[in-house]
Amino acid sequence: MVTITPKAADEIKLSLLNPDAQGLIIRFAIDETDEGFEYLMGFDDRSESDIHLESNGVEYLIAYAQKDLMEGMVVDYDEIDGGEGYSFIFMNPNDPNYVAPEQGDAPKKN
Repeated sequence: MVTITPKAADEIKLSLLNPDAQGLIIRFAIDETDEGFEYLMGFDDRSESDIHLESNGVEYLIAYAQKDLMEGMVVDYDEIDGGEGYSFIFMNPNDPNYVAPEQGDAPKKN
């Protein structure tokens, strides 16, 4: 379903050490806009309409209604072009604005 790269998994695991995140699971969501997809993530409780999965040692949730939008998505954590710092990057072939990374830039799936 969704692949979380090792770098993204490490960053999420660090965030789970925050006392406010105790007992919660990372949730990925998509807001469809006129310009394309807006990606959302945060810690949440599981509901009965969620899909509960795991990638690279990180449990995550997605709403069942959004599973087709996220199929094949890769979540990475890397430095943004221009040295603007690190950020989560969502590579989603279902996004109408998706451009596949060049061959040498693609993250490795585990």
